[in-house]
Amino acid sequence: MTKNAIKARPSGEKSLSAQIAQRLEDEILSGERSLGERLDERELASHFDASRTPVREALQRLAASGLVVMNGRQGAHVARLTLIQLLDAFKVVAELEALAAEQAARRIAPAQIAELEAHEAACEAACAEGDVERFYAANLRFHQGIVEVCGNWMLKEQLHSAKLLAPYRRYITSQPGRMSSSLVEHDAILERIRSGDSRGAAEQMRSHVNALGLGVSDFLHHLTRTGQQEILAAFEDAEG
Repeated sequence: MTKNAIKARPSGEKSLSAQIAQRLEDEILSGERSLGERLDERELASHFDASRTPVREALQRLAASGLVVMNGRQGAHVARLTLIQLLDAFKVVAELEALAAEQAARRIAPAQIAELEAHEAACEAACAEGDVERFYAANLRFHQGIVEVCGNWMLKEQLHSAKLLAPYRRYITSQPGRMSSSLVEHDAILERIRSGDSRGAAEQMRSHVNALGLGVSDFLHHLTRTGQQEILAAFEDAEG
């Protein structure tokens, strides 16, 4: 049995295909799987020590969520967004998270403020040590915490579908000075939420997420510098 093998679970827990889908999703969102990478059923079956049937079902699950693209004879690939799609996605997420911050400022409780402050403290500690992975994880908890506080189930569902932006947000976060800038932006957001300034919280969150979107040009530079021409071509084709 390989280290990636998924053990059988008791009745009532996630099916094997659901478990494989979750593990593969984690690998995609963590950057372990590259944008545009081909996802071969045989390789994945060996990777997870499973048959091809649950692997195929897992790929179909991820295709439904937008993380994987199924292209007939070409098989499955990790989804990659064109530049236009990426910019559009960040604009939408900026508005959704702004709404979450606005609603959170109106209903947040002291205990919830303390939780957000703890997430921000974790971001600060990771930034001080230059640990991008720890910062990204704490940053994710900060943003998710605000969404949880807002209490809007539909908004939460819509933002859940935006997880396909994770590889791009992770890269942008790793750029020089971005962690420090995020801390300043987080502080501004948290201060508005803490004081009940719903409009200010929305404005600060919108500005924060849009700043991540502006990192797209840096992302394209990274693709050029590292020779990822296949992915770069997809962005250039969209521009043309």
